[in-house]
Amino acid sequence: MLPIDPNNETAYSFVVFGASGRLALSKIFPALWQLYRDNRLPQGTKIFTFCRTHLEVGTYRIKCVPYMGLSKDRDQIKYNSFWSNVHCCQGMYDSPQDYAELTAAMVRQETRHNMSLANRIFYLALPPIVFDHVTLNISRKCLSMTGWNRVIVEKPFARNELTYKPYQTQLCQTFKESQIYMIDHYLSKQVIHNLFVLRFTNHIWSETWNNKHIAAVMISVKCEKPVQARADYFNQFGIIRDIMTNDMMQLLAMLTIEQPYSNYVEDMRDEKLKVLKQVLTLDISDVILGQYCNNGVETDPTKVGYTQHAYIPKESLTPTFAMVVLRIKSKRWNSVPFILRVGKALNETKTEVRVQYKAMECDRSENKLSIPNELVLRLSPREQLFMRMMLKRPGQELCLRETELNLMLRDRTVPDNYQSLLLDIFAGNQMLFMRTDEQCEIWRIFSPVLAYIDVERPKPLLYDFGSSGPMAAYEMAARNGFTFYQSDEWHARQGMANTTQNASKEVIKAESNRAQQATPSWMTPSAMGS
Repeated sequence: MLPIDPNNETAYSFVVFGASGRLALSKIFPALWQLYRDNRLPQGTKIFTFCRTHLEVGTYRIKCVPYMGLSKDRDQIKYNSFWSNVHCCQGMYDSPQDYAELTAAMVRQETRHNMSLANRIFYLALPPIVFDHVTLNISRKCLSMTGWNRVIVEKPFARNELTYKPYQTQLCQTFKESQIYMIDHYLSKQVIHNLFVLRFTNHIWSETWNNKHIAAVMISVKCEKPVQARADYFNQFGIIRDIMTNDMMQLLAMLTIEQPYSNYVEDMRDEKLKVLKQVLTLDISDVILGQYCNNGVETDPTKVGYTQHAYIPKESLTPTFAMVVLRIKSKRWNSVPFILRVGKALNETKTEVRVQYKAMECDRSENKLSIPNELVLRLSPREQLFMRMMLKRPGQELCLRETELNLMLRDRTVPDNYQSLLLDIFAGNQMLFMRTDEQCEIWRIFSPVLAYIDVERPKPLLYDFGSSGPMAAYEMAARNGFTFYQSDEWHARQGMANTTQNASKEVIKAESNRAQQATPSWMTPSAMGS
């Protein structure tokens, strides 16, 4: 943050409710610090914490150190300066008097240096149980009368359609829609922005983005770690509510929307709402649930079955894996299955979207098909955008091989996604934030299935810790037209400098076998008279 301009009349107060929690420590404060370090925060920004736990700035900054990514060479002086702008407040979430004291602390900072305009941001990093108290007390005691007010809301957004109605009512009665920022961390990824541009500004993708050319779409969020952090929350809400009903559905909406009428924020959000309304309500027959179990091989005491964790009830039926197949009733997407897959304790950690195109007929007489093209948007562990394509293998023989077309541009100056989201909030840009009516449609889609799971308590399929998940999930995806292949070996070799020689041999062998299977008969040496 730049030194305060004596002529600056605008103060900014950023209040973090629930500052003692993991989200504030690991995400919010590191992002604020990095923006401050890089001189991106507006001048006159002061940060306030508010929670039931008594916090002191000196001890709180020590707790944040492991997450801050500090550099000994350049950050020491500025880091001290950053914490001089942080003020800790203690209070009960249902006590109006404590909110009045928070407001008094903000006013004291806002009136310094003759700053007459006061803008305030309230970040609710809180459990749902205190949501009503906090929003009501903020609206009554903490709003600025001389500037704008904005509130950031984190998931979970209630439990189902029934409980979301009062949640939405409470939120919209205390704040205007233009003040509400329902945060979704995936939508700020640069690869999502690139997809939007790729689709609407390039003829080749614009013309093929429909059911005539696309066979299936899979959105995957895979995690190799077991359930550890927020175990109580996870066991209560389950993996569908945790990830599918917010992050993954927002990705689906961005993939399937029609081109907005203009670049205005509300036009974009209107299109997202329109496509969510076209998604058919999910049926339990299109759902696979799984729970990881001990694979009998791991010696690490943390790598055991879900119900073997000391912090999980032994009789828990909470799914740690889920796959659902959604369908969109629209001219563009009729007959295209959208497969959402998410799981814990799997064989790898990655978040990606695979848009799989229909296969080309290479030999009409024998009805052989080539490996389908795929457009892959990878959000983590690193952002990538590439296309799976078929080309000729090097050498004299005419046979096919997989390769990729890299579509990602690198820009090291772009801040990470959490920083970008916070900057958008300061700027009042709601483009990458959900609207309350969008979440209403998402609950309409999932609530019947969630009600069935809560009442009937179906037993999830067991899958080994570190595996790819239940085999039934792959079978269901195959029935819906999605084809699984081995991992992107060529792509992995380019990005992994530490790949061992033995692993490389296995990759080449697998690639060769797959290429032979994909080679149409009219391209074999015998067919060409060689």
